[in-house]
Amino acid sequence: MITLKKNDKLIIIIAVAVIVVAAIGIIAYEPPEDTGGNTSGAGGEKTYDVIWQTHTKTVAVDDECFAGKNAPFNSEIKIGHENILKVTIEIFWTDDYTYGILRTKGEDTLTAEITYKGTTDTWESVGNGTTEFVYNINSLPFDTSIDADNELDALDKLKEQGYTTDDSLTLTIDISVQTGERLIRPLKYFRDKGNDFELTITYEYYDAYLTEGNYKDTGQSDNNDPEDPDEPPAYLGMIVNAGYTRW
Repeated sequence: MITLKKNDKLIIIIAVAVIVVAAIGIIAYEPPEDTGGNTSGAGGEKTYDVIWQTHTKTVAVDDECFAGKNAPFNSEIKIGHENILKVTIEIFWTDDYTYGILRTKGEDTLTAEITYKGTTDTWESVGNGTTEFVYNINSLPFDTSIDADNELDALDKLKEQGYTTDDSLTLTIDISVQTGERLIRPLKYFRDKGNDFELTITYEYYDAYLTEGNYKDTGQSDNNDPEDPDEPPAYLGMIVNAGYTRW
């Protein structure tokens, strides 16, 4: 029969106690909750939902536009803005000098010509009238989502992917008036020098409204722990190994 010394008995008791404590720790251990790959640390990209919003701006023009019979109205309109959808030019006028009871006489004729990209559109009106010229520039994109580090990065990526553009447009407006009075009525003829008209120019554009979604894991994080989170902490194994080794 082997007789154990007092020190050996103490060692056995300690080893058994260590093993029991380690076993309890292993049973009670719960691995970290799986976050599905989302992280707020370095290396994580956010997902932004992109909604396109439209806006309308008015181009400043003269409050009083006038086309004389010997001095046509001419204006070159330059518009510079991002993401222009369309440009609308509206013209309204009424002849200021006419006469006649049963039939209107002396009516002027207004002719408007709008030139854009080498193409000229013409409108002619007698006595009065209103019209609009509409030029479609870009189409409104579909709502989308994009992964980026921040909002500025998201906007840069949208531009790189062609969702946004820098637009610079030039339109030429020529408006002339041919008076309806004839020289055989010199008083009316010389009194009618042309006609004023109202000119309104607006353009519609869009921009991106971003709402922040979840983070997208790029495989990097602030925590450089190489351990598998599903494995028990290393210290538990060390305790067990220490117990067995001492035994």
